[in-house]
Amino acid sequence: MARAKARGVYKGRKKTTDENRLRKMKAEGHSVTEIAELVGVSRMTVYRSLG
Repeated sequence: MARAKARGVYKGRKKTTDENRLRKMKAEGHSVTEIAELVGVSRMTVYRSLG
């Protein structure tokens, strides 16, 4: 584990979506389905981000 941390690969994959953007869209009144279609991700991804 120490070697992985030293190489900078310990924390997993980098995020592919901007969670702040998803939250902002939800606050503006968009549905989860609309957000998913506009951003190009699954509804499950949106639900996870809004968590």
